[in-house]
Amino acid sequence: MQQEAMEKRGFPRIPVTLTAHCRIGNRYVKDAVADLSEGGLYLKTREPAREGTPVRVALALPFGDGPKYCTLVGSVARVDRDSRGLLRGLGVSFTSELPTDDRVALTGFLKKR
Repeated sequence: MQQEAMEKRGFPRIPVTLTAHCRIGNRYVKDAVADLSEGGLYLKTREPAREGTPVRVALALPFGDGPKYCTLVGSVARVDRDSRGLLRGLGVSFTSELPTDDRVALTGFLKKR
């Protein structure tokens, strides 16, 4: 399954330690982002969601001259559970229509990694 998910990704995921303010469906949570790419992220959360659920993630990306804030919009692409069936996190795929400023902040952050 993990290999299959890797093959579907169009961008390499970069490990990060960031906190995100998220809206998953109609619920609001604050959780950790474990990895990030131009195409998506992995959110370490126990907030239940189904594949296809809309997700909005607000991040402060650290830069040398201070944080750049961006809002990333997408949907749940994968629900990650452990061997006992407990939710570990959500794979989120971004929509291609990210606003230019958010896309520029994200790509600039990832290129420095």
